[in-house]
Amino acid sequence: MRVVASFVALPQGDRLLLLKALTALVFVRLALGIVPVEWLRAWASRLAPNRRPAGRPAELIAWAVSACGRRLPGCTCLVQAFALQRLLSREGHVSELHIGVARREAGLAAHAWIVCAGMTLIGESHAGEYAPLVAWRVAGPDDA
Repeated sequence: MRVVASFVALPQGDRLLLLKALTALVFVRLALGIVPVEWLRAWASRLAPNRRPAGRPAELIAWAVSACGRRLPGCTCLVQAFALQRLLSREGHVSELHIGVARREAGLAAHAWIVCAGMTLIGESHAGEYAPLVAWRVAGPDDA
């Protein structure tokens, strides 16, 4: 019940952002098992038409995705990274989705994180432990 009270106490813009984050997370969670990753990459990197750089602060968008991701089952780092990249691109932010691997006793482990304006927004606590495998960049509206 505290979660609902906290949600209602937020400003309307933050509530709307949380709902967008929730929608993006659920969509990515369901889509990962159905559509090719290339399709998700294209969806996550699609800039909003006529969007001026940059709308909401990237840190606020990351907060919304993290807050919702902690409360939804099955929201892995990859799910959160795709959802965050989608929301960032819709707000005109340039970002990179990184995927890395690390050797563990049980075998290989993978991790995904988002970098925007030189800051790791999601996945920062473990990003340094992983050898980068791929980075998918979303070009900004002013990139040629």
